[in-house]
Amino acid sequence: MRINPIVYGVLVLVAFFGIILGFQSAGIWSTSGKVTTSGEAVQPSAADVNTIKGWMTLQQVSETFSAPVAEILSQFSLPADTPPSTAIKDLETDLFSLTNLRIWLQERMQATTQP
Repeated sequence: MRINPIVYGVLVLVAFFGIILGFQSAGIWSTSGKVTTSGEAVQPSAADVNTIKGWMTLQQVSETFSAPVAEILSQFSLPADTPPSTAIKDLETDLFSLTNLRIWLQERMQATTQP
């Protein structure tokens, strides 16, 4: 008995996408990186600036690292009327980038922990 190649291709695609969609609907598979497997929003860790992601907002970073939004905006010469709900990736300029923000926050954390 020989399987028709078209039927075989369809079965492979159904199995592949069926597994992915099944696990996503069960809450086990997340491709966004914005939520954990339990459905909770991913938050930056105050102990590690590398947990900051570009999709995170100024407000999230501000709250986690105790750095007022106004201070972040003035440090990187960003417009003072920038909403705290703005994603970091949407603010990229020559002076401001995710890498520069991480470096600044790391230096700020070290300055506050030194005697």
